[in-house]
Amino acid sequence: MTFDTVIIGGGIAGWQAAIQLSRSLRKVAVIDDGGGRSSAAKRYRNLLGFPAGISGDELRQAGRTHAMRYGAEYFEDEVVSLVQDADQLFRVETRRTRSTIRGRTIVLATGIADPFPDIDGLHECLGISAFICPDCDGYETVGKQTGVIGRARQAVQMANALSYYTDKLQLFISSTEEETADIDSAKNSSYPCCFEPVVSLEHQAGEVRCLHLATGEQVELSRVFLAFPGARAQSHLLRAFPVEMNEKGHAIVNPRTKETSYPGIWAIGDVAAHSQQVAIAMGDGSQAAIWIHKRLLQQD
Repeated sequence: MTFDTVIIGGGIAGWQAAIQLSRSLRKVAVIDDGGGRSSAAKRYRNLLGFPAGISGDELRQAGRTHAMRYGAEYFEDEVVSLVQDADQLFRVETRRTRSTIRGRTIVLATGIADPFPDIDGLHECLGISAFICPDCDGYETVGKQTGVIGRARQAVQMANALSYYTDKLQLFISSTEEETADIDSAKNSSYPCCFEPVVSLEHQAGEVRCLHLATGEQVELSRVFLAFPGARAQSHLLRAFPVEMNEKGHAIVNPRTKETSYPGIWAIGDVAAHSQQVAIAMGDGSQAAIWIHKRLLQQD
């Protein structure tokens, strides 16, 4: 199977690129194995047209339906390798169906993997009352008792950002004893600190009511922010190519075209050096698609 473009990743950026390319009469494949940050978010409330919010899954499904209406093909599978053949076509190998899918161009839209802690009830609350981004959801803490769960340094940084919105903040620190300087800094901050592990979030329909600590103690609050290091750009498929990366493993792209330093490979959304905003990911997808179409016209 040979396509004009193979899009690896069916998140917000990937499906937006598929819509634009399919409307340009291009033969497009989207390969996705589920998961990703957008699938975890139960409600985005900062997007034009959705004042009541919309889930990441709803957006993804809408993008899939929209793109397939114009002829895009969807493969529910995991990509295990990406190489380029002697004829300059890119070859994508998948795990489950052991398929080989070829493309004249590639779009990497694989996002980042978040280090979510093992806290019972957390995933039911993500995007509703538990968040990771103060730029996206700091507003949700206005007037709300808010807990910041994370490592000492990151928790203090998160609390500093959230203090613009609320002064009702408490830190729940999970740092190791070796991080003494960071722990001391947290203790000396203006925020109340708790060093007992959080084991579960008690919630109603995703709305946090209280935290349960390992000691059995309960702490009432209505908002939670996570502050853990280790979010990882899922850019490993680019290792076979001399693609320029930043120190955190994000692909560096042309700001105008979204093409990487390797011709024929584009990177969009959170896998690129990115502000991690859904609206901007959608823009990435459209922008990359326009320039891919231009490149294909030149080759034709």
